[in-house]
Amino acid sequence: MTEALRVSRLEKLYGGRVVLRDVSISVHHGEVLGLIGANGAGKTTLLRILAGFVRPSRGRVEWKETGSPVPPLSTGYFAGAPTLPPRVRVRTWVRLVSGGTASCDDRRPIASLSRGSRQLLGLSTLFARADLGVVLLDEPWEGLDPDASRWLTDTVARRRSEGMAFLLSSHRLHDLAGLCDRYAFLLDGRVILRDAVAISPSAVRGEDLLAAFDRIRCTP
Repeated sequence: MTEALRVSRLEKLYGGRVVLRDVSISVHHGEVLGLIGANGAGKTTLLRILAGFVRPSRGRVEWKETGSPVPPLSTGYFAGAPTLPPRVRVRTWVRLVSGGTASCDDRRPIASLSRGSRQLLGLSTLFARADLGVVLLDEPWEGLDPDASRWLTDTVARRRSEGMAFLLSSHRLHDLAGLCDRYAFLLDGRVILRDAVAISPSAVRGEDLLAAFDRIRCTP
C-alpha cells in the first residue's frame, strides 16, 4: 500500500495544556485506520490538524500528494451534522459539495432536517465526489439509523477496496470493529497503534477493542 499521509512527532498545546504529544502515525491508500479515545482525548483536534483547519504547535504533517501540511483537493472531511450550514438549501449543498456529480430537488434548508437526515446528507454528499482519495471522518455513525449505518459501513469497505484511505474517529466500537486494518488508541495525548490481527486473530469485535483499550490504559 502506498502512503497517503505521514505525521511525525506532532504536538498541540492550548495555553499550558498539552492536547497531543509526540503523535506519529501514517495512513495508507487501501487502508482504514480507526481512532479510539475518551472524550477530550484529542481525536477531533488531530483530525482538524490533518484537514488543515488547526496548526500544530510542533511536529510535522506531510501529505504525500502535496509534499506539505496542506491536504490535497482529493481529501474529504466531515465532522457531523452540526457542521452543516443551517440556512443553505439541501439541493444547493448537494450540488456544491459533490462537485456537480450529484443532484436533488429538495428545496428545504438544512436546518429543517432531522439530525440523522443531516448526518446522512453530509456523508452521502461527500461520497458522491468523484475525486476522493483520502477521507477523514469524525463520529460518522452518530445519529444514523440502522439502514444508514449499514450503508456507511458498506461504503467505507467498498471504497477501501478501491484504494481509498480512511481515518475514522468513533466511540461506537462495534462499528469500527472488523472494519479497520489498524487502530490508533489515543491516551494522554499519545497514540498507541495496534494492528487488527494483534487485537484478535479472527474478526475484531467491539468487546475486543474495549479490552485492548483497557489493557493499554492500564499499562505503565
